[in-house]
Amino acid sequence: MNKITLLFTFLIGTMAICLWALWPSQKTTSDDKSLTLYCAAGLQSPVEEIIEDYHKLTGRTVKVIYNGSGALLSQIKIAPGDLYLPANNEYIRQAESMDLTMESIPAASMTAVLVVAKDNQNIQDLDDLTQEGIRISFADSTAAIGKHVRQVLSEHQLLAAIEKNVTVTKPTVNNIIEDVALGSVDATIAWDAVANHNPKVKTIPIPIFHNKPRVAEIAVLRSSKEASAALHFARYLSAKDRGLKTFAQHGFQVSPQADLWKDVPEILLFSGSMLRPAIQDGLREFEQREGCRISTVYEGCGTLVAQMKAGAQPEFYFSCDVTFLDQVQDRFEPGTVISQNEIILLVPKGNPKNIRTLDDLNKANLKVGVAHPVKSALGKLTHDMLKASSHLKPLEASGNIIILASKGDELVTQMQAGALDAALLYRSNAKASEAITKHCSIISLNRTDAIATQPFAIAVNAQHPQMMRRLGAYLSNKQAEQRFKHFGFTWKKETHNRSNTPANP
Repeated sequence: MNKITLLFTFLIGTMAICLWALWPSQKTTSDDKSLTLYCAAGLQSPVEEIIEDYHKLTGRTVKVIYNGSGALLSQIKIAPGDLYLPANNEYIRQAESMDLTMESIPAASMTAVLVVAKDNQNIQDLDDLTQEGIRISFADSTAAIGKHVRQVLSEHQLLAAIEKNVTVTKPTVNNIIEDVALGSVDATIAWDAVANHNPKVKTIPIPIFHNKPRVAEIAVLRSSKEASAALHFARYLSAKDRGLKTFAQHGFQVSPQADLWKDVPEILLFSGSMLRPAIQDGLREFEQREGCRISTVYEGCGTLVAQMKAGAQPEFYFSCDVTFLDQVQDRFEPGTVISQNEIILLVPKGNPKNIRTLDDLNKANLKVGVAHPVKSALGKLTHDMLKASSHLKPLEASGNIIILASKGDELVTQMQAGALDAALLYRSNAKASEAITKHCSIISLNRTDAIATQPFAIAVNAQHPQMMRRLGAYLSNKQAEQRFKHFGFTWKKETHNRSNTPANP
């Protein structure tokens, strides 16, 4: 009986182990899930190679649906997916207007050329396409090449004369090139990078298309359930030392303004300390979505400028005031102004010293705190404001200035500790936390010369310029606007270009 019991127990245990091994795991990571990419047919050769390389590197799978760019756009309106890569970024702009996409990154570019059989000597230019008896294959207008060719020919009043010789219309650029290769037609107009890979045809440049290259751009779809993983692949495909290298090998044109590949990019960001409350949550959200690490240095802008002039190289700089971007503008692309921030008087709750104006700061036995005029934008603006209003010399003569802080939040700390009767600082410093407004009161100065203007800028030598542009967009979106306003900033988004340094294309 004992032997039977033991045998029965053994069999039950073995079955349990087998069932456990066969039972699907409940723990699933993004690496276990494949992505779906809607890709223009003309990009198939490089994209398949890129996907294979990506799989070898990461183990992740990308499934692809190939079609004309316009047909794909119609598909993603009704079907789920993760990424969209049309041959012309005009389709990305359309998708954005329909709220179908989120982040997008430029990849490769192509130019339309005349395509004829290798031994064809009769067709040399567009005029030859208008001759009677010429057979032409055109891509459908839903394909990127078909739409582009019709637009340009129409602009030059050539469409009708050429279109009369179109004998067949096909859905993709690959199809129309194959028509020429098989001898079914005499000519077509197709992307250079795609046609140059067919040994049976030759390409002829067309002047009216020469300066109109189209950019293929990859976008993360709003329907994606694996957006971070999708963005990871998009970064790989558009990296200058990964996907773009493959595109270039396939004859596509690639931009030098592309990111270097890194699985987890590491970004150095310099920011004026007064911006910290408004941007720190956005930075953490961006890190999580992009899969990057952002090292932040919050300091007075005078200190940050000194560090940069000593050799520090942040990829992204958020300045407290445009004057502190101007001092290092040669290191950065033209800035984008986001907000303005005014200098206010901060006093203890109830204002026991009855301080209402700048004149009141000269009262006897007051303890006043201001920011250092060299180490911070706040200090410089405060100094200039006091000087322009003839308050600087009387205040200095009073002996009331007992603290010269390197940044505004140091003044707030001193106010909360009861070490000061008044401080000149930014409104955002005073609204950084409820604890400050609970124990202190804000007195507005209402002076036009007491306003700082905050731009951000991307380093001209940034290793991740495209990611930095996405970061700039994230820190200036609608949600960011609400955060800035919550902390006392005035929203004011515009391009700041006071330098002659041109932006990189």
